[in-house]
Amino acid sequence: MKLSATGESQPHYIYAVILITGLFYLAGCGVSDEGSGGSDIETEQQWLIPEQEVVDGGPGRDGIPSIDNPTFESASQIGWIGSNRRITALNVDGEIRAYPHQILDWHEIVNDRFGGRDVAVTYCPLTATGICWFSDGEFGTSGLLFRNNLIAYDRKTGSLWSQMRMRAVNGPRMGDNAREINRVIETNWSTWQKLYPESDVLTTTDPIERDSTVYAYGEDYATVDDLILFPPKYRNDKRLNNKDRVHAIIASESPVEDSPVKVYQISKFGEGISLVHDTFEGEEYVIVGSGSLDLAAAFKTTLPDGTQLEFTALQNELPAVMTDQEGNKWDLFGTAVEGPRLGQRLRAATSYNGFWFAVRDLYRLPEIYEFE
Repeated sequence: MKLSATGESQPHYIYAVILITGLFYLAGCGVSDEGSGGSDIETEQQWLIPEQEVVDGGPGRDGIPSIDNPTFESASQIGWIGSNRRITALNVDGEIRAYPHQILDWHEIVNDRFGGRDVAVTYCPLTATGICWFSDGEFGTSGLLFRNNLIAYDRKTGSLWSQMRMRAVNGPRMGDNAREINRVIETNWSTWQKLYPESDVLTTTDPIERDSTVYAYGEDYATVDDLILFPPKYRNDKRLNNKDRVHAIIASESPVEDSPVKVYQISKFGEGISLVHDTFEGEEYVIVGSGSLDLAAAFKTTLPDGTQLEFTALQNELPAVMTDQEGNKWDLFGTAVEGPRLGQRLRAATSYNGFWFAVRDLYRLPEIYEFE
């Protein structure tokens, strides 16, 4: 089957198509003929998502090249990331790495390895979603999109994976769920330097990707509400602005259109560190966030041993962000960094950050938390 893109003629949508077509051309210039599948994508007949809503974004398979041999340098040695530029970071068995969006915008997937385990770091610039999972082989960009969101493919079986749904939606592994890494956070570079100044940070020798003044999709893409590549499916839902950044909790092991989802506007957390205690789908959560520090993360408050923890926010003690009634202090990855439970971890929610329009489109009628 050959897939083709369709869209509407609103001015900003046209501008987005022109802008991103130029990006695909630049990205494609760095790809060798070997492994580049062109713009025609062969797929299986059955899909777990509406086939008619899967579109060819333009660059073809591997047209946006993944990074398969990542290199890193210490955060304290980096001077090329602007203070407001964002990063996606993860913690795997205590090893912390950050991946600048300046690089991810141009590559979208990093195939990395932690202690003998393969990890796929995926970032979709169109939906502003950074989601990471354990893998048993390399992933690449398919060139396809589902409601503006990245569809990756695994190079072992050729199966296609919806990033935000976190599962294979076409091919031999259709129906398999990604083994998501929940200990992923997104924030800006200024905050990250306060959190983990000695962490490893993905680097590159490409001068374009190291230039903090260059935005792959244009600086306006993150803020202009109707600057979206393909018209959103549920664009009549105006409860929030399209480009509001939210932290979304997905209460499903196999996410589908009608999965229960609840979102928390990151800007509403205000100054300093704030906590929201909330109940969603029968589970107690604590959501830690900061509008000024540009971060959010969510954890279940019940420990595996049945203990119910009660949290209060900590100020000016980064990377610790909250404490509990036992005297433990917990960091943004949900690890106890001080107290009787030192080294223990909270159970992280299945959650990630993204634009409101993207979460709204992938999960119909998500609930919105009402801040006081």
